[in-house]
Order: sequence, then structure tokens, then C-alpha cells
Amino acid sequence: MGDSTIDSELFVLYDRWPGVPQPGVESNLLDGITGASHHNVATAAFPVGTKVQLRNDNAVAGQPGLATLVYLKYEGTDAPTAAAKQVCVPDSATLYYVVTNDPDNLIKLPTDLACIMISAMTDAYYGWFWCGGICPESHVSDLGGNYATEGNVEPGPITAHNLSADAIGFGPYAATEGYFGFALAADA
Repeated sequence: MGDSTIDSELFVLYDRWPGVPQPGVESNLLDGITGASHHNVATAAFPVGTKVQLRNDNAVAGQPGLATLVYLKYEGTDAPTAAAKQVCVPDSATLYYVVTNDPDNLIKLPTDLACIMISAMTDAYYGWFWCGGICPESHVSDLGGNYATEGNVEPGPITAHNLSADAIGFGPYAATEGYFGFALAADA
């Protein structure tokens, strides 16, 4: 099958990243989750691995509920162009808080430790990545809409897969893989 898509309201992510969301972090995000003071910055504004939960306001966009985001470093030297909605995985087994959207890393690491890029990122910069819960599209409108899949996603667990476009997207769970989310419907 060819690559396909699934809508942001038809899946949830399982937070597999170490740690728990830190209360009070959101009060430091006065310029929003993608604010220039802390997202896509050369020097980390928060300790790497910091997690925050945001409530998605479905009156604005998307499904109601909580979304978890984790603060990580992006490594994009060998990766496709960085943009919102791209699946990222750890860049190495020893530096799991450094993530990439390079599909070559899928063969090195378990596919259940994954996250979603919330905006375009610069190589070796720090920022927030969506890692759990519902899509926080009321906070980041670029996250709403379609996400890339392998074209064979059914309702049930989803895992990170290499797409034909040399990018990481969603694929169906197999017994030998880990999973990082759950599809509520089949892809388009």
C-alpha cells in the first residue's frame, strides 16, 4: 500500500517518556507553547526532559482533554526537513533526549519512544514535542489535520514506521514492535 493519512482527532499518544508533568511549568509559557523565549532555541530554557500537560479546549479546536509535551533537543543533520506533525525518535540509544525525524534511526531503537514535532525546528535546538494524550491543536493550530501513515493503519495500537517518502509516520503495531499511540479509526 502507499502512504496515507489519519486525522489528528482520530488517535491519541501514549506518553512513554520518563518523568511526570511538572506543575507550574505552563505558567512560564506566557508567550504560548511555541514562544520564541523557549521553543526552537539554541540554549535550553528548561531542563531537557521537562514535561508539561496542557488542556485542549475543544471549543477552539480538536477533542477535549489533556496533552503531554516533553522538552527535548532536536538533531536534524541527516533528517528530512523539520516541520510540524513529523514523528521523531531518539537519535541514539545513549542520548534518548536528543530526537530526530530521520527514519534511519528506526532500526536502532524501540519504536515506542516517539514524539511529534510541534513546529519547524533548527538542528541542535531545543523545544517542545507532543508525546502523550490528545492533539493539543487549540494551543498549536498547525497540529490539527492529517498525519502521515503507511496506508494500513487500523483501529488499535500504532507505532513509528518508515514511510515511502523517507520520513517517519504511523504504522500498524506488530508483536515484535513497541507502540506509542492508539488509532481510533483506520487511516484514509
